[in-house]
Amino acid sequence: MLLLTLHLLAAPAVPPVAPDPPAGEAATPIALHSLHVAIDGFADEAVLAALRLRLPRLVIARHGDAAAVGAPDIYLRVARGIADDTGILQAVTADGRAFERTFVIEVGHEVRVVATTAVHLLFAIEHGTLPPDRHNVAIPPPASDPPPEVEPAPKPAEPAPKPDGPAPKPDDPTPAPGRPGAPTRPWELALVVHGAGVLGLGPPAQDRAFAAGGGGLGVELRGPRGLAATLELRGAGLRSGDLDLARLRIGLGAGYILRRGRFELPIVLVVAVEPWWPRQAGGGGTTLYKGDAVAVRQPLLAGHLRVAPGLRLALARGPLRDVRIGPRLEFGGGFVVDDGARAVDLTAPDGTSRARLGGFELAIGLELALQFTLRRGP
Repeated sequence: MLLLTLHLLAAPAVPPVAPDPPAGEAATPIALHSLHVAIDGFADEAVLAALRLRLPRLVIARHGDAAAVGAPDIYLRVARGIADDTGILQAVTADGRAFERTFVIEVGHEVRVVATTAVHLLFAIEHGTLPPDRHNVAIPPPASDPPPEVEPAPKPAEPAPKPDGPAPKPDDPTPAPGRPGAPTRPWELALVVHGAGVLGLGPPAQDRAFAAGGGGLGVELRGPRGLAATLELRGAGLRSGDLDLARLRIGLGAGYILRRGRFELPIVLVVAVEPWWPRQAGGGGTTLYKGDAVAVRQPLLAGHLRVAPGLRLALARGPLRDVRIGPRLEFGGGFVVDDGARAVDLTAPDGTSRARLGGFELAIGLELALQFTLRRGP
């Protein structure tokens, strides 16, 4: 027993392991002089240039480069998230505090959004206004094999022609969408559900403006540059006294989808054919007139301009990218081909006008679109 006691007293003392501070511990300021950046999924040189422009007092280098001498005061990793329109920032200080933030990428302004979000995060860390997400985190070592140097491209024999349009702003080195090297959106397919009420405008005059009400389904395909094609079906109906009127519109359209952050505006021109079926209560006949003569029932030929400003709600669940919801407006007109292009009245046996087909119409409703990612553009 005496020997065991002497052995324990002679053994070197093991320092206790300090536990992680609680997650809610107040943050502390830190002096920042050097920053190493690791970039994944964004244009390296453009991001570094944007950071140096906004943080001229820091020595900024790519993590693992020969210029990145010594250990930095803070390490920053910039990566693209699971969804194409989200990004991730991960910062680790020299004293082992780790911070992580996600942000939404604005198409065409990726570098500006990355740099601005990173500056805000670094400012909060430096001034101690942001508590860390984790403690005792080591700055990851740089990759063992640095990327191979790329030889500069040979200068052209003649000066390159000046590109059309304004040059990119100094704080956003990313080219504008549509220019060589600009980021492109992925191919997307959207399933669209909508409901709307249809108002008749102009002649032939009716006692009430309401012409029909209903809803429909559509498929919307958008390319990398925002051009879109649509195929849609809309069923609408009207009951006026003893007259029931059913309309089925089959439309094919093309247009452009404007996107700014979470705002999205499809602008589509649609041409359509619209069969219709009138039915008189009690099985009586329905009289169609073109002037004073009885007309034969022919499908409507129509065209309209559709705009649907909406808000995109990001989901990023498998191929489902996001959901767009917002109002839907359509303005256009149609006609029946019957001895010329005509708008026709549906009348009761006593000659009372009950409904109209053709002429100018305005549809007002709501639209919900489920947008799926197909593949990234070239």
